[in-house]
Amino acid sequence: MAIEVEGYANDIENGLKVETNIMHYYKHVIIAGMGASAIGGAVYRDSMYYQSAVEVDIAKTMALPECADDDTLFVACSYSGNTFETIELYNKAMAAGLDTVVVTYGGELERLAIENNNILLKIGGNKIQPRSAIGWFIGIVGGIIEDAGGPGIRYQLRKMLPWLRASQEHMEADDSYTHWIADEITKECCDIGTRIPVVYGTPDLEAIAVRLKNQLNENSKLIAFSGVMPEFNHNEIVGWYEDSHRSIFLPIILRDYMDKDICKLVDSTVDVMKRKGLSPIVVDIKGDTLLERMVYSIMFGDHLSFYVAVNRNVDPLNVDPITDIKRTIKDRLER
Repeated sequence: MAIEVEGYANDIENGLKVETNIMHYYKHVIIAGMGASAIGGAVYRDSMYYQSAVEVDIAKTMALPECADDDTLFVACSYSGNTFETIELYNKAMAAGLDTVVVTYGGELERLAIENNNILLKIGGNKIQPRSAIGWFIGIVGGIIEDAGGPGIRYQLRKMLPWLRASQEHMEADDSYTHWIADEITKECCDIGTRIPVVYGTPDLEAIAVRLKNQLNENSKLIAFSGVMPEFNHNEIVGWYEDSHRSIFLPIILRDYMDKDICKLVDSTVDVMKRKGLSPIVVDIKGDTLLERMVYSIMFGDHLSFYVAVNRNVDPLNVDPITDIKRTIKDRLER
């Protein structure tokens, strides 16, 4: 897992080299996937909200939106190529006659793409954990969106790679803020052991908060939750005030310091939480553009979840519960 986490920037760079062969502009791009396969699309859905005429949506259900039409590009993303929900939605996209691109390492989706003469974009390199393929998805999906009519994503990503690699060196230092947060998460608390992280992102970083939560689930083997601020102030703050079990939870706030108005709201909330005896951890996400901050924060969260796993002496690669539940679902669907 250390090798996979360290390969993030290289994976983005390699993903950018994949030619999409898309020759048509679209008004709407639907990206279907689960887990990391969907987060790669969410990076562009959120970062392009302010700057692109191409609308990007993420589909995690098994039904197409009514707006899908001849001006829609459907992108099926699954590292394994065997994700049930993604294959089901792919089949619906094909039945609806949508232009379709498949991004995968192999599996059933690769077979279907070849059979149906879709554009097939292969993830390369040695086989890795699907969640570690996020760099490949960011690079490849960015190229898809650019070629479908979006902004110059390839240039933006290539420009940030040297800075991203330098930032990684800082994260890997023994005295880094990343290591310190990992120590805080794994600190003994209230005789229950490791505290339960609750990750909050500001609105543009909501998908990134989900990504970190997911990585703490899978790599660190922790129950963790995520939410969004300042929506927090209209509901969750009551629980943090009143719940007698609040001390077993650790709020981690990903703050986009470039959004000054949101920062004022977040800072006010943090002050109130501290006055109530809570110890929220605030992480200022670096980067000059929203895309930079999102790409950076994924790398930060992946390193953090790995360091938590090391502190807890657990195997970050093992995801037997996911294999088990997939087998159960498969058995039930085949009855």
